[in-house]
Amino acid sequence: MIYKLKINSLEIKGAFFYDKDFGFYFFCENELEINLPEVSFDIDGEYITLKNKSVNEFLVYKINKYNKCHYAFALKNGMDLLNVDYLTFDKLDINSNFELFNGGDVLLFLASIKNLPNGNYIVGSVEDYISTICEMNDKYKNLEHFYRGHYHYKYQLVPSLFRKAKFFNNESDIYMDFKTQYYNELSHKKYIEILTTMQHYKMPTRLLDTTSNPLVALFMACDKPQGFHTKYYGIGEVIYMSIEKKNIKYSDSNAVTLLSSLAVLETKYKQELYEKIIEYSKTKDESIYKNSIAYKRFVAEVQNELAYFDESFFDPLILLNHLHVKVGMINERIIAQSGSFILFGLCNYQTGEYEPLSTVSNERIFIVNRPYILKQLEMLNISTGSMYPDKDHMSQEIIKSYDK
Repeated sequence: MIYKLKINSLEIKGAFFYDKDFGFYFFCENELEINLPEVSFDIDGEYITLKNKSVNEFLVYKINKYNKCHYAFALKNGMDLLNVDYLTFDKLDINSNFELFNGGDVLLFLASIKNLPNGNYIVGSVEDYISTICEMNDKYKNLEHFYRGHYHYKYQLVPSLFRKAKFFNNESDIYMDFKTQYYNELSHKKYIEILTTMQHYKMPTRLLDTTSNPLVALFMACDKPQGFHTKYYGIGEVIYMSIEKKNIKYSDSNAVTLLSSLAVLETKYKQELYEKIIEYSKTKDESIYKNSIAYKRFVAEVQNELAYFDESFFDPLILLNHLHVKVGMINERIIAQSGSFILFGLCNYQTGEYEPLSTVSNERIFIVNRPYILKQLEMLNISTGSMYPDKDHMSQEIIKSYDK
């Protein structure tokens, strides 16, 4: 695992590291200056020498950490891995005793680079995060931006409803159970308003939380969910989404009613409707879905809210898509978090397949050094108390303040 980089008469220890999301690197320590922006390697056994070559393979980064000068040699994006032994996060878990560095060091090294060669970002401070968001906003001009923070970067970007078969196979029953329980409060509400209320109380729905405030998303990527544990170093992520303003919907939009009414349709009819629309997308024969029982049941549910629903304007493909929805500020949490939602349409209830989100950027923003970021955010009045302004969370925040 350990290689020796030869520079003149020096031999400097280092090791290769690889992760598909972060790239391929050689990390080493050196008190001398290396003034080359790009290099190539000759590798002979455990020895590495720098060489001049018309095609440079590695970008050189100087990193100042722990009062020492470190260097990261990053393999350029798109090249094959070298035939060397390399470390991964699996080999650098929290209990790792590798002598040169641990997984936490790797994350700090990468955060010092920030703009990774593969196009992704990794940030360890509020300042770096804001500059990253500004950089991406410049890249995606004239679009409206939404964000979502994940505590773990391998979380799937799907609503809670689609995470477990027992949820999406029983969506209509869950919806009606909740509505029945709070009938006096919800009987006059629209489908989307009931779904939003269910989401507020952590019920499984076809809604995915987003925010228009990037600092809220950063907090969510740093705030540890109850019961979460891992043997590896913590890496969060902020999902960056861009969409044309004309494609953003509001809670009273007809399109929102169409998708949110799916919540009350029985699973067997949702599956049938999904299959008929897929078949229609290939043939363009409207009778395929219009003659089905599932479609008639769907129209009946829609007309509960849209009595004037005109089928001649209906494009069934909309039911396969997702919508970015700005909802009314109906509770304190949505207000505090500048909340919005992505409303998902039909999925294949037999396989769990669904249309992937088309508004998510290719570039990923990884979040590390999270305890430090939370302290910075607290100075900006972004904390558990301000993000969750209900009495339970506020009480916890007050008690916690006396532990400091």
